[in-house]
Amino acid sequence: MQQLLNNKIAKRYAGALFEVARESGRTEEIYKELNGFIAFCDNETGLKEFLPQTFIDKKKRREVVSLLGEKLSLSTEFISFICLLIENERTRYLLKILQEFTRLRNDFLEILTVNVVSAKKLKDGEIKKIKNMIEKATGKSVVISEKISAEIIGGYIINVDGKLYNGSIKTQLENLYNYLKQGASVYGG
Repeated sequence: MQQLLNNKIAKRYAGALFEVARESGRTEEIYKELNGFIAFCDNETGLKEFLPQTFIDKKKRREVVSLLGEKLSLSTEFISFICLLIENERTRYLLKILQEFTRLRNDFLEILTVNVVSAKKLKDGEIKKIKNMIEKATGKSVVISEKISAEIIGGYIINVDGKLYNGSIKTQLENLYNYLKQGASVYGG
């Protein structure tokens, strides 16, 4: 139940930020600011933990964000958004807000993120071939997110919008094993 509430909160704030970004024609800039701010907070010792601390005065936290805004060259809209999160004690949702904002941005720009798992690093030609095939099938611009897992032995596992296309050697061997096992039971083996 708490997870559902967290998702609703993140969606509401991400939706509001996205609308501001879209209406001002600054979708990409706000997206980059949100990514950059979160990355900066993750890399700076204690900053990630500092922002959601309710025992620290909201005014002090907003002052820190304003100083960071100057240092990182953040827009006034984005600084205001982070200050709103502080005011409403919602900074702990920043990562979920980024995920939802990314989803909204990708839908708006018709970008499809495709996760590809392979046994070894894909060559540029392989990535291009997969990308072109999916772009042709979906009519959307494709961004490939690659993960390496020696466990699949060879081939690919491709996740397109929640649909898995499993062409891994491991799966093919498992299917062959199950087929042969099934045949053995048919013939009394």
